[in-house]
Amino acid sequence: MGRVSATVLLGFIFCWVGCSGEPPKPTKVPMPPPAKKEVKAPPAPSKAPSPAVDVKLPRAAEEKVGHPVILVYNYNPQGKTDPFKPLYQEPKPAPPLPPPGPPKDDPNIKLTPLQMVELGQMRLVAVVWDIPEPRAMVETPKGDGFILSVGTPIGKNRGIVSKIDPKGVLVMEKEWVEGKFKNVERTLKLYEE
Repeated sequence: MGRVSATVLLGFIFCWVGCSGEPPKPTKVPMPPPAKKEVKAPPAPSKAPSPAVDVKLPRAAEEKVGHPVILVYNYNPQGKTDPFKPLYQEPKPAPPLPPPGPPKDDPNIKLTPLQMVELGQMRLVAVVWDIPEPRAMVETPKGDGFILSVGTPIGKNRGIVSKIDPKGVLVMEKEWVEGKFKNVERTLKLYEE
């Protein structure tokens, strides 16, 4: 314990001796005079300038500069966002599309005389079915006769002969229903029932 008290006593003596003198006086450093700043107006844009806004400096600034300084500001909105436009806009619903009609036939494709007549206007005249490839004969309203076999294109609705039997000729036509083609079976009968 003697050591601790001796250290405290020694520290107290050093503090008393160090604080007993007069504090040093600060030296004055000369301040440079404020530099005069001249404010130049920005160059006017090539477009029609907006009305200028005159801004005057406080009276103390006028006394230092010697004459009033006028600042001119021209607003150029190019490249800036429109402050009056809302940040978020609800997307506008797209107008409903009109229902598409059937696709147009390619004008470069040549149609056969059988494809230029409606299926209902043709009359089935004869059927030959007891051979490996059955055949049938139809007559157009003009009186022209044509021989049919399975796969022959017939009618204005892109019909194709799919089957020939003793009762008649089965034709698969494509009809435009609800925006798409549907296959519809039609039959040319040899005899009216």
